[in-house]
Order: sequence, then C-alpha cells, then structure tokens
Amino acid sequence: MALLTVLALTVLLLLLGLTFLDFIEADYRFAAQEDRRQQAYDLAVSGLEYQRRHTADLYVGAPAMPLKKFVPAGSSTHFFEVSVQPDGSVLSRGVVQNSFRELASHRLVVGPGLSLAEARSLP
Repeated sequence: MALLTVLALTVLLLLLGLTFLDFIEADYRFAAQEDRRQQAYDLAVSGLEYQRRHTADLYVGAPAMPLKKFVPAGSSTHFFEVSVQPDGSVLSRGVVQNSFRELASHRLVVGPGLSLAEARSLP
C-alpha cells in the first residue's frame, strides 16, 4: 500500500513540475517576442530620424523606393526601411529577425508636416 502511495505522489509531483516548466517556457517565449517587437519599433523610429537628417538621400515620387539600412552596419537581422510617399508622408518600417528568421516588424507613418508624436501605427 505504501508503494502505491509513493508512486501516486511521484506521478503527481512530476505532472506539477512539467506544468510549471511549460508555463515558464511560454513566459520566456512571450518575453522574447515582446523584446523583438520593441526592437522593431525602435528601428522604425530610427528610420524616421534618419529621414529627418538625410532628406536628400531619399527618392520622392511614384513608386516610393525604400532606403534600407542595417543597424548596426554589420548586422544581417536588424534593419529599417524608410521611404517618402508621393503625398509627402514618410513610411518607416523596422524589421528584426532572429537566427531562425522569425520576423517581427513595426511600421510608422508620419504624414506631411506631422511630428513623430503624431505618428500612427499600422498593422
């Protein structure tokens, strides 16, 4: 009888431990995804700042050709694309890829004459 009790208790503790590990893994994945999203947002903001400082480097017209910059310069997974639309609005897209090429991106659009604070996010 004692052997069955110990066996049942061991199975119960094993199931509780596995459930706890599953929750920890889900939290870790969520935190990593949020970190990539924040990095993509920061890259999109960097693209807007780049456009503000280098307006002569960007082509204005139809179709708008994006300028792509990797940040830092040697990176192959973190970059922004910035372009000026025919209506004068600025579109900046920050992109972050991890080693498995999972993508996180964020777009910011600033209308003509608007500030970064008035930028709106697009899905």
